[in-house]
Amino acid sequence: MPDFSVLLLAEPTLVVAYIVFGMVGFGTTLVSAPVLAHVLPLSTVVPALALTDFVASWANGFRLGAHVSRKELLALVPPMFIGSALGAWLLFAVPVRTLMLLLGVFVMLYALNGLRRRQPQAPLAPRWAWWFGGAGGVLSALFGAGGWVYSMYLVRRLEDPQQIRATQTAVLTVSSSIRVGLFAFAGTYFDTHLLLLVLALLPAMALGLYIGHRVNLKLDRQRFLRVLYGVLLLTGTSLVWRAV
Repeated sequence: MPDFSVLLLAEPTLVVAYIVFGMVGFGTTLVSAPVLAHVLPLSTVVPALALTDFVASWANGFRLGAHVSRKELLALVPPMFIGSALGAWLLFAVPVRTLMLLLGVFVMLYALNGLRRRQPQAPLAPRWAWWFGGAGGVLSALFGAGGWVYSMYLVRRLEDPQQIRATQTAVLTVSSSIRVGLFAFAGTYFDTHLLLLVLALLPAMALGLYIGHRVNLKLDRQRFLRVLYGVLLLTGTSLVWRAV
């Protein structure tokens, strides 16, 4: 069984992370990894969250599948796979302290970017799928945090909000499947302790999704995101402080 002190931190963290996932469709690792990295190595955290994301995204994918833009999904898959392979290699090749520092900086920059006011942006050409798909794949495998990159691409390619949400969910389903496949191929899931950790976290994932889907109907999304970005800024800063 996983260490009790680890579960004492991980269970409520996963509930909060999947409340965010249930509300905005991504962000699980951005919320949970900076916290879990204080008690577990990222080389354990990221593959474990890839499995929980796999379960969560497949559940959402089946629910919203009818509205998916298959054209955009298929355009993103090849660069996602290439980027994910590179990110998975970096995850196990880069020293733990360096990964912790990089994750902290990444989360801080993401939070600061989310807090700034945005101007309307022009639509993207289809060729940009390679850039956003590749970058999202690297960040997904390395930090489990590529969902926001895919979202940036899709909101500038599609107009219907329901189609954007459904396609984003489908992209994350494929992304989590690729990550799980790559980690399985690398032998990561032969670690019994990692699999037991995932099993222990699944109830927290289910509870978070349940709450998130219902809160999504009542809470102002923009206000919620600003609070989320503020929390991410603090957690990213704490991770950088610990790494240095």
